Amino acid sequence: MPGYANYKKLYIEEYKTLFDEGFDVEKYIVNDEKSDKFAPNPQNIDNYPETDDFWQRPYENLAKIMDTGDIREGYPYVEPNDFDSIMAQAIEAPELFPLSDEEYEKRIYGAFYGRCASVILGKPLEMGLSKEFIKKYLESVDAYPLNDFVPEYSEKLDYRLRGDCVYSTKGNVKFAQSDDDIHYTLLGLRFIEIFGFEIEPWKVLKNWADNIPYLWCWCASRVAYYHYVCDKIPHEKIPYTINPWRECIDGQIRTDIWGYVFPAQQKKACYYAHKDTSVTLTKNGIYGGMFVAGALAGALSKNPTVDKIIDSGLASIPKKSRLFEAISLVREWYRETPNWDVVSDKILEKYGYLPCEATINNMAMVALGIIAGELNYTKSITIATMTGLDTDCNAGTVGSIVGAAVGIDAIEKRWIEPLNDTIKSAVACFGDCKISDICKRILSAKIKADKLEK
Repeated sequence: MPGYANYKKLYIEEYKTLFDEGFDVEKYIVNDEKSDKFAPNPQNIDNYPETDDFWQRPYENLAKIMDTGDIREGYPYVEPNDFDSIMAQAIEAPELFPLSDEEYEKRIYGAFYGRCASVILGKPLEMGLSKEFIKKYLESVDAYPLNDFVPEYSEKLDYRLRGDCVYSTKGNVKFAQSDDDIHYTLLGLRFIEIFGFEIEPWKVLKNWADNIPYLWCWCASRVAYYHYVCDKIPHEKIPYTINPWRECIDGQIRTDIWGYVFPAQQKKACYYAHKDTSVTLTKNGIYGGMFVAGALAGALSKNPTVDKIIDSGLASIPKKSRLFEAISLVREWYRETPNWDVVSDKILEKYGYLPCEATINNMAMVALGIIAGELNYTKSITIATMTGLDTDCNAGTVGSIVGAAVGIDAIEKRWIEPLNDTIKSAVACFGDCKISDICKRILSAKIKADKLEK
């Protein structure tokens, strides 16, 4: 078992990923089972057995296409993985000015409390529900447009949201539930406390293996975790990026800490985000994490604006990437029609072929939440939730960035007080902890960052 899915599922997803990355996949399709290069067209996939024993070899053959570098003619994107090449293709970053210590503290409290509250807002709707059904459900409980935590049950529809998320629904919120969108920030903080800023791939994976159960990881993270704990690859071979989820959402939900500790330092923030996400991801998977870290560095500066935040994120990724194009399109669409509902439909129309956990479609919704929310915390996080896709991930990222821009005093207490300053995490070294204590530890981590060579 290769981790997360069987080999047949991996094969199907790998084919889609290779095509999106621009590889000339059709050129390498071999339908002959007797061939040592056997890799059939997914259209014929049901003609073959289901077993892992059968599909392991075709999957490994298909994955080798990455090594060819054979990009099909006319593919318009240029998407490097190494940091220097990414920066060489990035636009110029806006000028950012540092905050006073007092203002920085307020902003960090806004960022992390803002992340926790907005993750809880989006968590009950993380069910693969369509945008249309989310609207129908919220209307049925008199909660559309969304302006509060989500009711758990619709009597009109006789439909109940996730049973494991009751404590994230209206009237039941008493703490921040365990959620990977909070865990990753805790793990990043723990990394700095233990390892400092010397990021090596094995250290990132050891930090996970020491502190988070395997089943609390998803997508590319679970694949990497599996190979690490099974000792499938030696340290010198990490990162293990042969996995079809290498451009998934993992990156954008785990790099907040680097923006937090490098306020107004966009390039440093995205540098460390790159080192972190490169352990498990490639291309737009990496760029999602870099965008978030860069955007947070912009948010944690003097007089942040929507444009400054978005530009700080865009300056962290290649301008010829699919992610840069997607976020730029969201900006353009919203300028033409300043209506989040209309623009989110355009995002879904263009990127509807992507999985719910992909980077590009979800980051487009994050950008929309920031742009249409106009740095109003409530407006921003509710838009990010109502647009669908990975609702807790997107709301959490928007809440973190907007919370960082406006500070704790600008977030309505009705979002913060129900959490009772408590996270019930599945991270071993944190367990049940106080949100305020985490904020204090982030402030201490920033002091460590300040001591790095300028």
